[in-house]
Amino acid sequence: MDHTETPDREPIADLHAALSGLAYVMAGNRTHKRLRSESGVAVDRGSLALLRALAAAPAPLRMGELAEALMVRAPHVTREVRRLEDLGLVRTTPEPGDQRVRRAEVTDQGRDVVLRAEATGRQWLSDALRGFSEEELRTTAAVIDRIVAVYRN
Repeated sequence: MDHTETPDREPIADLHAALSGLAYVMAGNRTHKRLRSESGVAVDRGSLALLRALAAAPAPLRMGELAEALMVRAPHVTREVRRLEDLGLVRTTPEPGDQRVRRAEVTDQGRDVVLRAEATGRQWLSDALRGFSEEELRTTAAVIDRIVAVYRN
């Protein structure tokens, strides 16, 4: 879907359409299939999102914290963490003082999956943004970061 500015629409409508299109293509199944092929990453989109969240965390996360970061329900995260643990991509440890609660962290193997996926994604983005100035890229990133912060809250 190609987005072009529409003179009779509000700028916010154009921005919404552009961001929606971007989110759709970047998170879509077709893009993820291409990512898997080009980066050698063998996990599905949900698993990759979970691994990214764990890799970005400064410390191991409780299942509820991870679910909140991913904006999903905790039981889903618990099942996915177990599956990724079986694959050697995630490690869990019991919470000190409460053996029922577990914390998850990415393993070196899981971190490698994230790094390969991120490198491939950054290369695609770099190719798509060829010709934009550093100032344009920084401004765009700042605007998107602010939008994401509002949606998260």
